[in-house]
Amino acid sequence: MTDTPETSGGGPPRPRPAVVRWLETAELTAGAALLTVIFALMLTQALQRHLPVAGWVWTGELARLGLVWLTFSLAGYLLGRDAHITLKLIDFAPQAWIRRTVWIVANLVVAAVCLAFTAEAVELVFGGSPQSTPALGIPMTWVYVIPMVGLALAVLRAATNALLPGPANPETRPAGTDAQEAHR
Repeated sequence: MTDTPETSGGGPPRPRPAVVRWLETAELTAGAALLTVIFALMLTQALQRHLPVAGWVWTGELARLGLVWLTFSLAGYLLGRDAHITLKLIDFAPQAWIRRTVWIVANLVVAAVCLAFTAEAVELVFGGSPQSTPALGIPMTWVYVIPMVGLALAVLRAATNALLPGPANPETRPAGTDAQEAHR
């Protein structure tokens, strides 16, 4: 990650605020740590199958939870960098106002859906469920904290994207788009 200014929507280069850079670094670090933990747990499971020792059931459970946590913890990062799964067909529209309108509407829809999911996650976290995970005994209310935070960050990122002039990540724009806009 660099601190270089990013162009968005063909406008003048604009540096990302320090808070956004810090948040992106924290999200990426959490994602890398979770990926490392998942890898270590899966490796432990594979080794246990070939050793004459009893297996640890909790390794599989924690690896599955880690994969879910990884997914939700990086949702906001991917939205903020315009690196989430999208169809880029509209990016080839000749008029900039069409691309901008679709960009705003898409981000508002994503924000609304993530807001609804966040509300449900809040209910799961603060609902006081007596359930816990089978092997580790982690209360399910704790399990849902990371998805709740990840979805809340995704709401903020999508809403921010709707207010920004264009995609935050210039690499995701089709080649030649900026050159075409410069000639208009």
